[in-house]
Amino acid sequence: MAKHVVYKPVVGALVGLVALSAVSGGAAYAEEAEDSVARIHELSREAEQLSETILNAQPDLDNKLQLLAEADKKYADDLAALEATTTQLATHQGAVNKFAAAIYMGGQPGDVSAMLTASSPAVLIDTLATQRVVDTEMSEQLRGLRRANEEAQAVEAASAESAAAAKAAVDEAVAVRGDLQNKRAQLRTQMAAVNASYAALPPAAQAGLILPTAAVTAALGPVAPIPTVGMRGLVPNARILADYIMATYPGVQSIGGVRADPLPDHPSGRAVDIMIGSDMGLGDAINADLQQQAGRFGIDYTMWRVAAHYDHVHVTVS
Repeated sequence: MAKHVVYKPVVGALVGLVALSAVSGGAAYAEEAEDSVARIHELSREAEQLSETILNAQPDLDNKLQLLAEADKKYADDLAALEATTTQLATHQGAVNKFAAAIYMGGQPGDVSAMLTASSPAVLIDTLATQRVVDTEMSEQLRGLRRANEEAQAVEAASAESAAAAKAAVDEAVAVRGDLQNKRAQLRTQMAAVNASYAALPPAAQAGLILPTAAVTAALGPVAPIPTVGMRGLVPNARILADYIMATYPGVQSIGGVRADPLPDHPSGRAVDIMIGSDMGLGDAINADLQQQAGRFGIDYTMWRVAAHYDHVHVTVS
């Protein structure tokens, strides 16, 4: 009998313990679910705020890209004007050189010398008339040379100014675009946390939650276009290559094409600079990719990880 007396309290205690555990476990589970819901609400609120920040910043980037397009066009026009004035200057310089050489070789006489050496009045008149025509033409060519030189200097100064403005516009667009990309990455991380927390909830708890949708979708839209400068005047292979880079490597900061340079690659439209900032891995990937596809794009050579080419990949095409 003693055996049964001891057994009943133990059984009762076990039953009570199980019941207590169930209540305690249920309370803990409910509390954990409430914490998860609260966290989802907080993450959703932060995601909504960040989405609004991104959407409000997009017009600023659009404006920067518009200013860049205008600065790029001004620079392209100035480069064309500089080329025209340089050609005009060379024409006047050539004419002056020819006149100077003719006078030097012919030993053009002065008026007194002509009077003393002329064989007749008619010869004297012809000699003096010819000399005056030559002097007049020489003076006109010299005036033209002077005007062309002054114009070339003015256009060159304007070209340098517009080049600086275009570079500043590129830098501003790159900074705003980079900030937007960072915010988009942060928003993707937040939404991943929201979705993971939501998936861990029981269906009953999920039913009462409203997750961010439209604003986040809009904020995580297509990556803004890569800022470019000097795309006008690129040869077909260079244009195709630039389009490929923009479609394949959204992490590129900017792309530069036609610009003034002592070497012929950029002025001729056969070269592009793919700016990657400090992302050496991205530069390695782009350089390797382009070398493998050299035939497709008609690439003559690339320059990367050499002097002055640690922040961009230079590509010259045929």
